Amino acid sequence: MLTPPGMNPRKVLVVFYSRSGTTRVLADLIAAALDADVEELHDVRDRNGARGWLRSIVEATFARPAALQPQKHDPMDYDLVVVGTPVWNARVSSPVRTWLEINAGRLPPVALFATMGGRGGDRTIAQMTAMVGRSPRATLVAVNEEVWRGQMVNQVAAFMRTIEQSIPTRPPPPMQVQQQAHAH
Repeated sequence: MLTPPGMNPRKVLVVFYSRSGTTRVLADLIAAALDADVEELHDVRDRNGARGWLRSIVEATFARPAALQPQKHDPMDYDLVVVGTPVWNARVSSPVRTWLEINAGRLPPVALFATMGGRGGDRTIAQMTAMVGRSPRATLVAVNEEVWRGQMVNQVAAFMRTIEQSIPTRPPPPMQVQQQAHAH
């Protein structure tokens, strides 16, 4: 990320959950492009296999909370938070929903993205937007197959441009004037 001379870089946090790894691939691309800190959400309960998949769908469908491991980053320390979720039954994943419910009132401006097998991405973004309580600076919906094939280059580039244009650069810190004692 380029920073104008005399300006401090923007602080960006990418928060995401990924059950299958697809959302992680996209989150890593976004984080690298923005030189962002990363917060991967981890569920206390195992979501592997058919049983984990079924539990994930049920939790998303009925808006049940997930039990998350403690997070490392406070979203209030950032200028922008980018939040990513897989789409579960045309809904936001329960780990991301839980994180948004905990942090919604503490968020700086946000950008949102979702990865999906085939449908429900726009609905999921709308749910996340409602949870945040304001419009995101940018949104991206990605089809899993296109993420794995590396076919999201143009869409990710457009998402990144929108993000870059939407976050103001931090002003430089106030100059500290050093006073020298004059010997008399």
